Amino acid sequence: MVKYKWSYLRILFFVIPILYGCSTPVSMIPIIREEPGIIIPRAILSEFDKFKVRRWKYIVIHHSASYKGSASSIDKYHRNIKGWENGLGYDFVIGNGRGSRDGQIEVGGRWNKQIKGAHAGDDEYNEYGVGICLIGNFEKNRPTRSQISSLVYLIKYLQRRCNIPKRNVIMHRDIKDTVCPGRRFPHYKLMARL
Repeated sequence: MVKYKWSYLRILFFVIPILYGCSTPVSMIPIIREEPGIIIPRAILSEFDKFKVRRWKYIVIHHSASYKGSASSIDKYHRNIKGWENGLGYDFVIGNGRGSRDGQIEVGGRWNKQIKGAHAGDDEYNEYGVGICLIGNFEKNRPTRSQISSLVYLIKYLQRRCNIPKRNVIMHRDIKDTVCPGRRFPHYKLMARL
């Protein structure tokens, strides 16, 4: 009797998520060990899992190249200065304590609406890449520990939810002629933690 039930559970928990990719809800994903310094309000955790997400292939990491900021300040800039109808070009923003809390993950409207980004400067990566922007200029400074902890948490979540392999976690500079996310961004240390 137990073997009979287990075979059905295996289909539910292991086969169906593979067939449907990103539609796998967080409740079916193995728990990610939370690290100190990660600030994820409960409301945002529910944002992660409230709908079926489209097929994503990449995670693209950026820096804001600014001393301070938040999702709302970048949204205003993208709407009012760049003229982007959908505003904030990224899916997620991670604060540095100057505009939003240090390590705070902010969810952008593009993630909530599951629409393509405006962050990569390349159609393929805007269409299929989840854009994550860390507030700060990593040409001059390093990201904070809390920002990196939150970034690792968010990437692991997205990898599991959307079946994105480690090789498709890329820096903006990997796809465009830019220094973004900056030469002081700890790329190799980040990849070692994934």
